[in-house]
Amino acid sequence: MVDLRTRYELEPVINLSGPLTKYGTSISSEAVAEAAARALRAHWNMDELYQRSGELMARWSGAEAGFLTSSSASGITLAVAACMTGDDLGRIGQLPDPTGMKHEVVIQKGHAVNFGAPIEQMIRLAGAKVREAGTVNRTTAAELEHLIGSNTVAGMFVISHHTAQFGYVQLAQFVDLFHAHDLPVIIDAAAQDHQVQRLVESGADLIIMSVQKYLSGPTAGAVCGRADLIRAMYLQNGGIGRTMKVGKEGIFGTIAAIEERMAIDLREWDEAQAAKAASLADRLHDIPGVAVSLERDKVGQPVTRVRLEVDPAVAGLDAADICRELELSEPSIKPRGHHTDEGWFLLEPVHITEAEMDIAANRLREIVANASTASDQPSASVPDAFLEWLA
Repeated sequence: MVDLRTRYELEPVINLSGPLTKYGTSISSEAVAEAAARALRAHWNMDELYQRSGELMARWSGAEAGFLTSSSASGITLAVAACMTGDDLGRIGQLPDPTGMKHEVVIQKGHAVNFGAPIEQMIRLAGAKVREAGTVNRTTAAELEHLIGSNTVAGMFVISHHTAQFGYVQLAQFVDLFHAHDLPVIIDAAAQDHQVQRLVESGADLIIMSVQKYLSGPTAGAVCGRADLIRAMYLQNGGIGRTMKVGKEGIFGTIAAIEERMAIDLREWDEAQAAKAASLADRLHDIPGVAVSLERDKVGQPVTRVRLEVDPAVAGLDAADICRELELSEPSIKPRGHHTDEGWFLLEPVHITEAEMDIAANRLREIVANASTASDQPSASVPDAFLEWLA
């Protein structure tokens, strides 16, 4: 088998950040990879493939119907477009010009996140206008209600570690508020596929997830929800959705990934991943200046991560320094460094092997040990240092 890293001179990566897009998200099983590869070697009736995948997504999620698009980001755009046009082919052909259509999407300001691109931009791609309610750390039902008007077409709710984690209108109340105005609710739940049944039960109308994150499938976006809105999303393939369609390999790979998910015991999977995180934490417990603990996912996914809080006075480096050194390693080790400004970072071992955990743990120890050794060395005098720099 061809070694792609060697052939194309690519950086080897140990991904301890979780299924982030910038590091290739997850690792697919052999069955998922084989399904995608076999799909590429034949012709298919694509309408039929969309239908079969939608039927499977409905059985998995408990929703009325399902639809696949090229990514969860494009799923946001097409979900908004579906709410704007319904199944009116004239309106579908008119987008992204919203003239004559309801086109305002209301979102809580604390949910207006950047996941690699601004969610507002994904909404605007449909021709819609974003209306933000409240402030970053506080939104009330009254503020949401105030923005709902004659041009409101939907409410957007986001479930992500990027969002405000307090001071916002919770999902159940959000759904009730918009449904009281006969308006649909769209949920961006890109990394929340383990919670899909609960999200469908919330009454939300369209739930958007990423296939390539914890589902460990190919790059695609899975949308579950109301049959009429799912049909309207599918019809966007004859309009702006043409640029966002998923191919045959993506559909077959997604089918295989969902079938695998439906066959597993979620409790056993959760326990196995928690044990894996604990095993990684055990490798790191006695590093000077680094406090190690386990942290559960804060928005409900059954994922356990290792949290490392760094005391620079003892470790000789701060959290950002350690993350930078890990990334400069060979192979490059990618931590989950969203909170280095606060003095801590996370390691998520879901998609790595035991051998890779050993490499990462040993390298982290080495980084701190080297920093400690360097801090023990006497500093050069100013003239000596200056002359050394000149040389």
